[in-house]
Amino acid sequence: MKIAIASGKGGTGKTFLTSNLYYVMKHLGLRVATVDCDAEVPNASVFIHGAVQDESPVRVLCPEIDTSKCVYCARCADVCKFNAITCIPKLHYIKLLPDLCHGCGACLVECPQQAFKRGWKVIGKVTTYGDEQPTLYEARLNEGEHSPVRVIRDAIFRGAKSEADYLLLDAPPGCSCPFVNTVSDADRVILITEPTPFGLSDLKHTVEVLRQMGKSFGVVINRADLGFRQMKEWLAEENIPVWAEIPYSHDIASLYAQGEIVAVHLPQIEELMHQLLQQIIPHEDSHH
Repeated sequence: MKIAIASGKGGTGKTFLTSNLYYVMKHLGLRVATVDCDAEVPNASVFIHGAVQDESPVRVLCPEIDTSKCVYCARCADVCKFNAITCIPKLHYIKLLPDLCHGCGACLVECPQQAFKRGWKVIGKVTTYGDEQPTLYEARLNEGEHSPVRVIRDAIFRGAKSEADYLLLDAPPGCSCPFVNTVSDADRVILITEPTPFGLSDLKHTVEVLRQMGKSFGVVINRADLGFRQMKEWLAEENIPVWAEIPYSHDIASLYAQGEIVAVHLPQIEELMHQLLQQIIPHEDSHH
């Protein structure tokens, strides 16, 4: 079972919720692993510890040009939708810019001289952490790369091949392609939000995307006692279930800032995670 923890904006508590859920599920005897899908700034390893078991590079197609075959017809530049190929026929000049190449392969197919051959570039890596069994799969995009989707998909694929019965997917913020590719395989989605105007605005966009995808989801409100009533009013109007409410607390913030799993130190947070689990996984498993 894949459970995605997502949010329309950064800083609402996705990794906080993921790490505390992981801790509680582990101590219930459930076989659980986490995938950190926030590939641009992954940080779940701060809270979910383990030795590095494996580091695997993630490669994408990046064709290479054989200039001995090229006749500078510029067909490749015409079909490249990402302007990754510059061709100046009069100067007999051609160049492919790897930073702009999306690996679509159109140049390989369309070149009449077959002057392109398959090449590859590394855009990131997936690091597996664990002790006896893997506990965390971390997607990390190389600096300067344009899209983390391939790295995210690779990390989820590796997690899905593990022996874990439950996979927690710590999603990237927002509701664009990285988010969609994270939640696309999820059986349940937990949306964590905060009761502020910005929080509500971003939540509305994320809910719209999840409904179009036909996903089952509920909401956790972090810092729930900040006093913005419109959040709960909108959730009630939309018949969206509130699965848990996390209070605003200096103790929680202080422990989290120190890299601690809060449920270890605060029984009320551990109990709240138990209550949340009863909402999202089969009843008999949550009392395993």
